[in-house]
Amino acid sequence: MHLPSYISTEFPIGQNEKLQLYKRFPTAELDELYVDAQTLGNLMVYFDAADEARVLAIAEEHLLPERVALEDKRLVIEAKNLREFLKKGQAEKIRIEVHIPEQTRLNVRFGAGVLMLEGGSGDVTVSGGVGEISGFSKAKNIDVKLRAGDVTLSNIQGQATLKLNIGSISLNWSDLTGDEKVDAKCHLGCIDLHLPPAVAVVEDQGGWMLRKTVDIPFSTRITAQVGFGGLDILAADPKLVTV
Repeated sequence: MHLPSYISTEFPIGQNEKLQLYKRFPTAELDELYVDAQTLGNLMVYFDAADEARVLAIAEEHLLPERVALEDKRLVIEAKNLREFLKKGQAEKIRIEVHIPEQTRLNVRFGAGVLMLEGGSGDVTVSGGVGEISGFSKAKNIDVKLRAGDVTLSNIQGQATLKLNIGSISLNWSDLTGDEKVDAKCHLGCIDLHLPPAVAVVEDQGGWMLRKTVDIPFSTRITAQVGFGGLDILAADPKLVTV
């Protein structure tokens, strides 16, 4: 996948930077990554670990996660740092990098932050206040809820529910396999669907809700709804898909 240039320059954190946090855990005991953060910062999740999961972070000391531990097959990252954020402020970016096995489930809760995904096939559940979610996943079940922000995901292959109060949702497919069951809703903002050519789209506008559906009988069904804003069907963008 082609990530935005600012992401590629900031991740992976690498060995040449001064790490404030570096922990390792055996992957044999890991089924889920659980993140609960008030001020998340920038979290990059790589699903590339074999024998060893890793958590790396660069941040000011008062904004680092206060707990990183393996508990009952869950890798737990907690950052109850809002009070410290309000008290001491933030002068540098929070950057957290996690390397976990490809099949690991992902469960993330945050008040404000950015979540970036590089692969993975385990279920994805995200609940946030204000933030951004981007990248790609092979998960068969994706559930994302944000109060405000942006969601940009590529090649969703299974069932996905994406709900956003204010902001934008951008979904991109280089190909439709027949397994896609996607429901995207944005109350105030916009939704862009980047689709392969020759895909039929049904438009239905009634009252205050604009709705478009990609419906291939007995297979793919993608529904997008916007309360107030824009809803566009565009050509697939090769810069946003996996390679």
